[in-house]
Amino acid sequence: MPISPPIVIPNQVLPTPGVLPYVQQMNFGAMIGTVAGDANPNALAKVPVWINEIVRQVYAKKTWYGLYVKGQVVCPNATNGGQATVTLGSQTVTGTNTNWTQALIGQQFRLGLNAPPYTITQVSALTTPQTLTLELPWGGPLPPNQTSMTAGYTILQMFYDLGPNIRYLKQMVNLTLGFKMWLNLTQDYLDNRDPWRIYQNFPWGVAPLPTTPNGHYLVELWPAPIVSQCLPWLGYITPPNLVNDSDTLPAYIRCDVILKEARAWALRYKPKENPGYDAQYALALANTYHQEFQGLLADWMNEDENLYRTSATIPGEDLPFYTPGGAIWAAEHAVMNSYADEGW
Repeated sequence: MPISPPIVIPNQVLPTPGVLPYVQQMNFGAMIGTVAGDANPNALAKVPVWINEIVRQVYAKKTWYGLYVKGQVVCPNATNGGQATVTLGSQTVTGTNTNWTQALIGQQFRLGLNAPPYTITQVSALTTPQTLTLELPWGGPLPPNQTSMTAGYTILQMFYDLGPNIRYLKQMVNLTLGFKMWLNLTQDYLDNRDPWRIYQNFPWGVAPLPTTPNGHYLVELWPAPIVSQCLPWLGYITPPNLVNDSDTLPAYIRCDVILKEARAWALRYKPKENPGYDAQYALALANTYHQEFQGLLADWMNEDENLYRTSATIPGEDLPFYTPGGAIWAAEHAVMNSYADEGW
């Protein structure tokens, strides 16, 4: 079968398709043949599905080193030339003296602080006048007795799509600040501390948002970056299903352990029709393979800790050393006595 086409996810470094890692014993085709040949030829059509199911269950057990990848968030400069006209209930924004490009798709349109940021889904850059399409109809507010308004605006990237495969974001660094970013912020926290999103320029925190319409992991950087910068990150992914014979499991994901459980599933499949074993022995052997799988899985999890420790942290490693706060937020909000004790 042909080699799988490269999986390209912007700003992620992923394994090269069709390359068998040195630490891996076999590719997908060999795994299928091994399970069917050793355990149950009648299950040949089922084995590919079972292997993928078992692998995904194993992926969920821990943050495996073989699923550890690096990527980057690239923040563009803010755009604010000319003026924009918005209309109540309309998703179309019309520009005057603007220089909008397709690069603005996915960025956030803002007009004043009393309206939420709207994600741009389409740009008609070659029309006169230029127009933007927003993900939701403009909801206001507008001056009394008016249904549209022309004013200055800002387009900036507040929300970032990290991709469809993210399981866990391990760390992100702002190299301009020389600061490891907080990853455990929430939208509740941001809406309490900065509901208008006044803070801008150099982000120090990450807060997840609902997924994109196509199910990708979406986060907000806060404060919102308005100048070009690059933030490297490390995280864990869920790889795609194995499909072609030449596909391989990620490096350090042990084929031998996966095969133990796959054999157990195959032996349980219509045991009375298994040409290699009688039903009673097939089920007993399946139970043995399953117990061996559980024992090997526990050993493998300990082994994986030697590649990258995740089960425990040491002081100074997990959270950033300080929180960039400031007197502006303290002046704008009611501050209780516990404020200083919480490190703000």
